[in-house]
This record gives sequence, structure tokens and C-alpha cells, in this order.
Amino acid sequence: MNKLNKILVFVMLSMASLVSNVSADSSIFAGPYIGVQAIMGGVEMDGDYRDPDQGVNTKDTGQTGMVGTFGSVQAGYSLTGASMGFVTAGISYTPTGDATFAAKDIGAENVDFTLSDLMEVFIEPSLMVTANSAVFVHAGYSEGELAASGTNVTNKTLDLDGMTLSAGLKVITDGNIYIKAEAGMTEYDGFILTGITGVDDNATATARADTTVAFGALTVGYKF
Repeated sequence: MNKLNKILVFVMLSMASLVSNVSADSSIFAGPYIGVQAIMGGVEMDGDYRDPDQGVNTKDTGQTGMVGTFGSVQAGYSLTGASMGFVTAGISYTPTGDATFAAKDIGAENVDFTLSDLMEVFIEPSLMVTANSAVFVHAGYSEGELAASGTNVTNKTLDLDGMTLSAGLKVITDGNIYIKAEAGMTEYDGFILTGITGVDDNATATARADTTVAFGALTVGYKF
């Protein structure tokens, strides 16, 4: 979580400098919105592979991952209080994407992973910077599924959960079109995949990894 904490501190300092001389009414953002989201994400796994049948060297460590695209649906509601500040709470759902990658760099040569069914609940403290735009910090709790398949493993689905931090800019146009751009990262708790067929054709090998997703996202929708 150290990476997430550093991002949060940096963003809060940046937001403070941006709004120091701004006076704008946040009521333009008040109420519900719904939108679709396009995400470009880099998925990284950092872990190890253990095979007791390998003899002396039973453990390999390394990293693996790839860049993929995702499509999401997002809905939220903004509550305005102070003239410049407001808070948005919402939920987003990502059914699937093309982030499928091989785990060979952590030793499991014939295992592929696919990240899908991502559900997130979030909160976004926001501050106005112009009459129709605001900067924000996004903090969320995410859950998802990691499907493992391949010639060396029986198809399995693993549950993931983690925390998301991001920051960005949101805008409301004259026609109530809602636009939001952000960048951030999600750190998921580690997982262990068991029952991998090892060097002696025994299903005794395991893979363990921590999963991090760094992403950029653009949301376009309508504020009611």
C-alpha cells in the first residue's frame, strides 16, 4: 500500500495548490449521473512458483503481466455542501477485458490468467477549479475474478479484492454531459493457485502472486 499512500499525498497537495485562488459553485455537479467508461490498464503480477518435484531448485520468482483494455458502466451521486467542495459516491462494474496473459515469467509456463467481473464502490472528494470543472481524489474498494486456465492447470477461478486510488478532473458541459478523466492504481491482495502440473506430471506445483493494476480511464455520461 506504500505506492497508494504516496499517490494520495501527492494528489492532495496538488489539489490544494489548484484551488487556492478559485471561487466556484459546486451545485452544477449535484445529483445523480450514469456513464460508460473506457480503461487502459497495465496488469502486473509479482510472485513465485513452487514445484517440489524440481529437486534442489524448487522455487522460481519473477514478474509477469500485460496491458489490456476494459469497458465499464459507472453510476454515482454527488452531494454538494461547501460552495467549492462536494463528494461523489458511486459504483462501477467491469464485465471483462482483453487482459489475458501467460504466467511463464513466474515459473508457471502453461498457465494463462484472465481478469474479469470487476466491481467497485468508491467515494470522490472533489474541489471546483472552474465554473464547470473539478479535481478529485478517488478511493474505492474493488472485487474481481481471476480465471486460470491452461494445459498445466485445471480451470479455476480465484476471487480478488483490493483498494483503488486515483485522481483526475471531471467536467459538466452546458448540455449536462458528464466527462471524467483519471489515472491511478489498484492493489489486490495476494492469491495462491494450487494443483499445477509440475515437471514430473504431478499436480503438486503452486503459484503465488500479488496483483497490481495501473490504469487510465475516461468516463462519458449524463448528469440528471
